[in-house]
Amino acid sequence: MEEEKKSFSEYLQKRLDEEETDFFKQSVIQKAYCTGAYAKAVINSSYFSEVSKKNTTFKSWLSNQIINYQNLDRIFEMAFRFEQKLKLKIKNDSEVRRLVHEVPVGKSAGISSAKISFAFVAGFDDYGKFTKDNQSEAVTGEGESDNNL
Repeated sequence: MEEEKKSFSEYLQKRLDEEETDFFKQSVIQKAYCTGAYAKAVINSSYFSEVSKKNTTFKSWLSNQIINYQNLDRIFEMAFRFEQKLKLKIKNDSEVRRLVHEVPVGKSAGISSAKISFAFVAGFDDYGKFTKDNQSEAVTGEGESDNNL
């Protein structure tokens, strides 16, 4: 039986260890991946915000954004604003937010917007899997895991 994952950075490390193409080893791709994970954490937690229950404002805002290298910082900044504004209690917020900052900013030359989008969505989806796999560890504010957002 596989050991239960408790740290989201383990998801990224597992992806890095298992991939054959070195796609996720590129810092720009890792930044997009971690930004996607953070966005998913904010969306999940926004639904249980103590300031505004069932808030989907960030989710709606994000759905209208183009996911490319130029917008990664903007998406991160908006996610952080919503985290603060809605007083979100993201179980792994400091880790997921920290991962975005720890990834060195690489050169985006030769990296298509499609690859950035792919990495962002992979991080977004992996964070959803992470919370589902670790419901007791990554529980949202109401004591329920929200994996359907």
